[in-house]
Amino acid sequence: MSSAVEDKNIKDAIEYFVKEEKIKKKGNVQLSLALKTIDDVSRIKGLSAEDIISLIGVAASGCHGNDISCKLIKCLIPASVFPVRAVELAISYMCTSIPSNKVQAMLLRLLIAVFDYIEKKNVFQKLGYLLFYFIENTMLTPYICHLLSLLTRREDVRLFRVRRLLELQTKLGSQPYIIGLLSTYKLYFPNLVSIVIPSTRKQFFPTRDRQWCSLIREVQDQNQAADTAHMKSSLELSEKLRATESSIMHGPAKRRKVDPIPVIHCSSSKLTVKLSSRLAAMLEERPIPFVQIPDIGTLLRNPVNVELPSQIGAALRSPLFQCFMSYCADLPMTCRFSYWLQDTLCQELLDSTITPACFPRIESILEKLIEFSEFIQEGIPVVDQVLFLYLHVWNGLDFRPQVFRLVTRCRLYPFSVLNENILEPLRKLFVRTSVFIKCQVIMSLTQLLRNYATVEIPRYHQKSSEAKPRVCVFEDTAEVLDPLSTVQELIHFLDRLCTVGLTLENNHSLLLHFTLNFTEWVSESYVRYGLPFVYLPSRHITKAFLSDNALGPARLCGVTQSYKRNCQLLREDISSNKIESPHFNQKDTVHSLNILILDLCDTLWRKKAFTHGRIDSYFYFEPGHVDIEANDGLSLYLHQAFLPFSVLFLKETQPQENIGHPMGIKEYRVLFAEFLQREHIDEIRNFILNTFMRYRKSISD
Repeated sequence: MSSAVEDKNIKDAIEYFVKEEKIKKKGNVQLSLALKTIDDVSRIKGLSAEDIISLIGVAASGCHGNDISCKLIKCLIPASVFPVRAVELAISYMCTSIPSNKVQAMLLRLLIAVFDYIEKKNVFQKLGYLLFYFIENTMLTPYICHLLSLLTRREDVRLFRVRRLLELQTKLGSQPYIIGLLSTYKLYFPNLVSIVIPSTRKQFFPTRDRQWCSLIREVQDQNQAADTAHMKSSLELSEKLRATESSIMHGPAKRRKVDPIPVIHCSSSKLTVKLSSRLAAMLEERPIPFVQIPDIGTLLRNPVNVELPSQIGAALRSPLFQCFMSYCADLPMTCRFSYWLQDTLCQELLDSTITPACFPRIESILEKLIEFSEFIQEGIPVVDQVLFLYLHVWNGLDFRPQVFRLVTRCRLYPFSVLNENILEPLRKLFVRTSVFIKCQVIMSLTQLLRNYATVEIPRYHQKSSEAKPRVCVFEDTAEVLDPLSTVQELIHFLDRLCTVGLTLENNHSLLLHFTLNFTEWVSESYVRYGLPFVYLPSRHITKAFLSDNALGPARLCGVTQSYKRNCQLLREDISSNKIESPHFNQKDTVHSLNILILDLCDTLWRKKAFTHGRIDSYFYFEPGHVDIEANDGLSLYLHQAFLPFSVLFLKETQPQENIGHPMGIKEYRVLFAEFLQREHIDEIRNFILNTFMRYRKSISD
């Protein structure tokens, strides 16, 4: 069907509803065809603003009955933006009490579904609180509370409205939608709302029209794709997007919805004054719409008088707004952002079927969220809550890089919470996936430990102090916990996970590398991060010593040296009463560390790998199970990882015709250790230098 014929059909269908005074319903073929035409066109490319205005007047008037009105409202899918005139008509008809409760509920559901697409939200904000007078209509209450929570500004919070809601709550009981609107009021004026808002965040306003919202988004995506296909180059596309976001002289253009992240706009959507006048207005302490602020200098001159965007989710799109959020750390602003973010993430990840067409949009949201989290250097509590739910249904493939990066920014929780919601899902993923995903799991949990040590534990101690300064952009209820216990148990969990992984993957070199990265971090936990304990790794660490790569035993020697320094410094600080360390079992830790040091010395230097006579050794075998000659097999110059270096050392130091056997290096082990240092394997020489007094003396001589 050609475009001209299609346009004519849709116009005829709309005129049929507009001009007909009374429509027969039963057996009316023309009615069925008109509804089908409007429905098909709206699902494919959406309706224009003029068509929406015409149809909403018909539907809101209820002149053709409830069924037809509800079907027409379902078809009001905008092709680009939803006209504010249609909003005015809907609210006006509701105030006349002409439409039935069923039609009024459908109109409210429509306004919620297209809220992000409505142009000139300042008009909507001025009219929106007329709906408050319908708050006692129990059929409309959930939708009115949802809509008002989106529209509420500081000046909209009044004592009589709070009292009305509290009376309604007494009448209807503790309904989540009433609590949700009250929680929005409490953000602005805590002294007006006396009820206790649940500390655990939940969706106060669950979306009942997910398929409808999904269809609206699909139409927007198709229209946006059709527009970009006609652009001549990617430069023109970037210029268009940039003009949409930051054009000050011409105001924000009408934007077709590509993803759920809105573009910044305020109640003053169009500029009518010059920059100097805006700065003068700021000095006069008049509210300045955020969209009119050109740079951070203007923003910081008087941040109190900045009018926030009507869509707080625009923070993910604007670096300037992110700076403003981190600078002000205003509780109502961050809570509004958290509510929006929770609803968006739940809708994108949990409450809808993820198709390949959705991947770019969701990845874009997650990437912007990660960038914002990195910018403010903290995790966002609602993101953690959504992540907890998503990990239990995650297939391990969708959005894997983004999910692991969100895990690294998780906030500090008791280990039981962390284990149930993050570690257990990752453990199930770990044991049934490839070695490369295993490496990603270990790397993300190691980064989580680093984040805990450098950011979350200091922040927790600051929040727990008597002064209680605001140290977070996103404040959360501080749960009483022992942060050191959480970190220790997380280290223990990750240590066991490494053991299982190396066993399953037959000591894969890549997995061993990430295991050693984790072990190196733990070995410096007190020296670098001030964690007052020493956690020695389990016996899987010896697999690094048996590796055929020289970095394996070399890094193990380096790790052992780090553990030694860590333990010595911690013992000195405890002895001088500088710190208290109830988590440090000094006797057992020192004993286990000495065993590891003796094993490395006996194996690499003394040729006593299996004949040292210590039952608690890492390399203990029953007498008679290992030949005495096997002691040489793991010595420094005969170890499988160092044999290539032994041959190279002999070639450099011996005549070409008589290179000899690596056994000859036995008397020149000091020179061979220095040769390894020249080959950038420093850990062996440093370990020997710090362990053997005789070797230190020979170096000094």
